[in-house]
This record gives sequence, C-alpha cells and structure tokens, in this order.
Amino acid sequence: MKCLICGSDSSSEVCNKCIRLEKIIYQKEWVSKEGGLIKKSEDFRVAISNLRISGRVSIADNPKGTNARLDNFSHYLMNVRECSQVTYGGKKTLMVTIENKGEGAYTRYCFLPGFDEGDQFVNAIFDAKTKAASLTERIRQSSGLASNPVEVTQTVASSDFHLSAAATAAAAAATPAAPAAAPKPAAAAPASSDTVALAGIASDISEFETKIKKLKVLRDNGILSEEEYEAEKKKLVSIF
Repeated sequence: MKCLICGSDSSSEVCNKCIRLEKIIYQKEWVSKEGGLIKKSEDFRVAISNLRISGRVSIADNPKGTNARLDNFSHYLMNVRECSQVTYGGKKTLMVTIENKGEGAYTRYCFLPGFDEGDQFVNAIFDAKTKAASLTERIRQSSGLASNPVEVTQTVASSDFHLSAAATAAAAAATPAAPAAAPKPAAAAPASSDTVALAGIASDISEFETKIKKLKVLRDNGILSEEEYEAEKKKLVSIF
C-alpha cells in the first residue's frame, strides 16, 4: 500500500520515514474489567501524535460493538472521523470512528471501555489533527506531491464532550488554505523531507533539552535517585 502522507510504498497507513517526524501529544494507559459473568481485567492504552492515533482498544466493524476484539491499532490521524459516547457492555463508553476513503477503504469503530478522560481526549484529537494537517502538507510539498489541504473539524458528536474555547474557535475558523501561486526558481532543487522536518521540530529539541536539564538538577540535588533519573530520561526520549 501507499503511505497516506508522502505516497511512498509502506506496510501501513503511515510509512517509517514519516513516523520519524511524529511527536506524541497525548497518551494514557488504564485497566478495565471486561467480559460476561466472569470479568477479566484488561490493559488498554491510547496515544495521539501529530500524525497517528494508536494503542490497544476494543475494535469492531460496526458501531454496536458486536464481535469486538481487543487488538493493537495504528491509523493516520486525519482518518479519525468522529468521537462519540455510546453504550458498550452496558456502560457509557467513548467510541472513536476511523474511516479511510482511499485505497482499501474501510470504517473501523474503536471502543475505550473504562476510559475517563473524554474531554481531554477530544481536545487532544483536535489539536493533533491541526498539527497533522500542517505537517502532512509540508511533507507532501517536500516530496514533490500536489498540494492537498485538509479541513480540520471538531471531530466530536454533538454535546457528548466539552471542547475547550480555543478548540471551538479554531474549528469555526478552520478552512483549507488555498496554495499560493508562486513561480519556481529555474534551478531550484526540491527540499528534502529531512530538511523540512528539522525546521519543524527545532522547538521540540529545545523543549527536550530544557526538560533534561531540569531532571539533572533534581538528580544533583538528591530529589531523584540515579535510577529514577534514568527512568524519567527514557520516558522523555520515547516522547520526543
């Protein structure tokens, strides 16, 4: 299949080259009891980056959750169509609808039983989709592909969750940007995606260095042990 961002050959919706440019914006792990009379504790997790939504949740091919299965998933963020509150397993549950209208079109319903951060989640989705639309456009331009601006919507069913004022205002103003017509320099070479990525993540590197310095201060002052320092540093490395 083709990467939905840069168009290169890929084994998943987002290729490994594009994945290198992602940054985690929101993530959560939790435990919920699932099953009939004998309930079993199951581990769930979800992560939202500026390119993908991924994790381990209950997945079904219908909105009622019939024959849902626990499984890992990873999808291009702009394919998240809607977040809504439904009844699943007799309880109110967050459901994320993911839809791909391109090659191998599908609609997938992801249920997050026991998840209790619906408002934070849908606001993180909107924030991440805004970043994903911008990053996708930059990657496509650097790869020499035609401009294809994507409209960023609220991605939330009516009144199910509370969107922040900033997200609501941004959603109302969000419209696809029309590409400006500008002549190309005769001998200009297309910028590499690595160059574009470097410019786009410079602020992330600065933020990472600042947090590492803070961890070192905590360690040097005896607030963190060496083991705790190394553990926190690994968490930062996995995020950035």
